[in-house]
Amino acid sequence: MPRTLPPDLARGLLARAQRLGGAPRSTVSETVAAVAALQAQDAAAGHLGIRARRPGSTLAEVEAARFEERSVARTWVMRGTLHLIPAEDARWMVDLLGPIGLKKSARRIAELGVADARPAVRAALADGPLTRRELADAVRAGGVRMADHPQVPAWLTGVAALQGEIIEGPDKRFVLFDDWLGPAGPAPEDPVVELARRHAHAHPPSAPEDFAAWSGLGMREARRAYKELDLDEVEVLGRRAWIPRGLEPAPPHVRLLPMFDSYLLGHRDRSLILAPEHDKAVRPGGGILAATLVVDGRIEGTWKLDRGRPAVTAFGAFDYEDEVEDVVRFKAREP
Repeated sequence: MPRTLPPDLARGLLARAQRLGGAPRSTVSETVAAVAALQAQDAAAGHLGIRARRPGSTLAEVEAARFEERSVARTWVMRGTLHLIPAEDARWMVDLLGPIGLKKSARRIAELGVADARPAVRAALADGPLTRRELADAVRAGGVRMADHPQVPAWLTGVAALQGEIIEGPDKRFVLFDDWLGPAGPAPEDPVVELARRHAHAHPPSAPEDFAAWSGLGMREARRAYKELDLDEVEVLGRRAWIPRGLEPAPPHVRLLPMFDSYLLGHRDRSLILAPEHDKAVRPGGGILAATLVVDGRIEGTWKLDRGRPAVTAFGAFDYEDEVEDVVRFKAREP
C-alpha cells in the first residue's frame, strides 16, 4: 500500500518543486527549467512568475535571458498556449506538442485560411523580424488567400509557431525559429517520457491524468510515460499520486503569483492548493485565472495591480507587505 501523504506536507513538496520557498541562486533559464515551463500568454505575467521563484530577480535580467542570451524562449507549446521554456528545449517541445495544438484548433485554422502559409511566412521573414500585422500583410502579398478577419494576424503567428517556423523575438516581432535559436540540439530519446519526468519533478504529487491535463497529450501516452519514471507512489486526499525521491518540503513562505500562473495549471484537480469556497474568486470565468496570494503552498487570496501596486484581497489575516514591495520593485524596471 502506498503511504498517505498529509496535505500540508504535499503542499510543501509542491511549493519546493515550484521554487516558491526560496531556492539556490540560479540563472533565469535554470529557474524556468526547474519548473518545466511557465505559462505566459501574458508576457508580463510570465516575467512576474520568474520573480516569484527567483529571489532578487530584475526585469532586466529576465529580458536579457530572452532577447540577449536567448536562453529562454516564449512560444506555443503545452495545450497550444504560450509558455516560457528553456530555449534549448524549444525545438523538441514544439515538434512534440505543436501538432496537438494545431489539431485542437483545426476548424478555426481552416476557417481563417492560415493553415498553408509556411513558405510565404519563411519568405516574409527572410529579411528580418516583423510584427503580427506586418507578417500577415506580407503573407497576403505573397499570394496566400486568408480570411478578411481581425484575428488573422494572431492566428497566423500562432499557427506558424506551432508548425515550428517562427518564434517571438524582441519588440513583439517574430523571427524565423532557426535564425533566432540556431541549429537544434539532440532531442530526448523519448520526448513524451522526458516531458513527463519534468512535469513530475515540477508538480509533485502528480499522476498521469495531471500530466495529460498540463501537457495536452492523451491519457494513453501519459500512462505509458509515467510507468517509465522512477518515482515513489503515495496517496493524497484519497487519490494515488507520485513524488520524486528525496524532495524536502518548502520552508514557510508568502508569494504573490501572477495571473495564469503554472502553479494552478499542473494538476487536473486543484483541491490540494485551493479550497472550494475560494474557487470562484480565483477562477471567475471566461478562462481567467486570477493573480493569487500563496501562503505555505495554499492559495489564500487574489490581487490586482492598482496604479502599479498590488492590491491584495486576502482570504484571512496574512503578512504579505514584503511581497507587495518586491512586485513594485520588479515592475519599476519595466520599460
